[in-house]
Amino acid sequence: MKLSSQPGETTASTGFLAVRKFLHAGQPSYPRTLDLEADPAEELRITLQPGTPVGPALRRVLARYGQRGGVGRLCGGTARRLHYHRIEQTGDPDRPYDYGPPHVLEGVISFVTGAITIGQNADGKVLLHCHSGFIDGDGTLHGGHLLLDTVEVGDDPLILRLCLFSRSAFVVNSDEETHFSLLHPTPME
Repeated sequence: MKLSSQPGETTASTGFLAVRKFLHAGQPSYPRTLDLEADPAEELRITLQPGTPVGPALRRVLARYGQRGGVGRLCGGTARRLHYHRIEQTGDPDRPYDYGPPHVLEGVISFVTGAITIGQNADGKVLLHCHSGFIDGDGTLHGGHLLLDTVEVGDDPLILRLCLFSRSAFVVNSDEETHFSLLHPTPME
C-alpha cells in the first residue's frame, strides 16, 4: 500500500485518502485531552425552516438557556449558500498551518454530517464552531470548518441536535502548541 503525504492523494490499493500529520511549531502539551465532569445536561432538537440564517437563529435559541457550553450534530437538511475553510500550510514557521481563505458554495447543498461545539470568548460572547461534510448540486463532496453565520437553510429544513451542559462551558484560551485559540472546558456558576 502506498501512503501519501500530499493533501487529497489517495492510497494505491484502497482508494482512501491518506492520513495527514500536522506538526505545529509550539511546545507540545500532554495530555491533550482536558476533561471536566458536567452535571446532567439538556438536550434540544432544533428544526430551522427554509431561508433561515443558521448562526443568528442558534444564538437566539441559546440565549434562552444562559451561559453554557455544549455540543451538537447537524442531522440533515439542505443549505442555499455557505462558506467553509480548510487547513492549509502557511509558510510561517511560528504557525505553519491555518485556515485558508473561505470556499463559497451556493445552490443545492445537502448536509451529510456536522459536529458543533458551543463555546464563548472571554467576554461571554457565544461562539459556534462546526466541522461539517456536505454535497453540492453536482454531487461533489466538500468538508471543513463551516462558518454557521454564513449558512442559509435551503429548501429542506435543517435538523440539529444539541446537548447543553449544566454549569460548564467551553471558553477560548490560547494554546501553546498550535498557536491557535482553542475552546477549553471550564466550570461555570
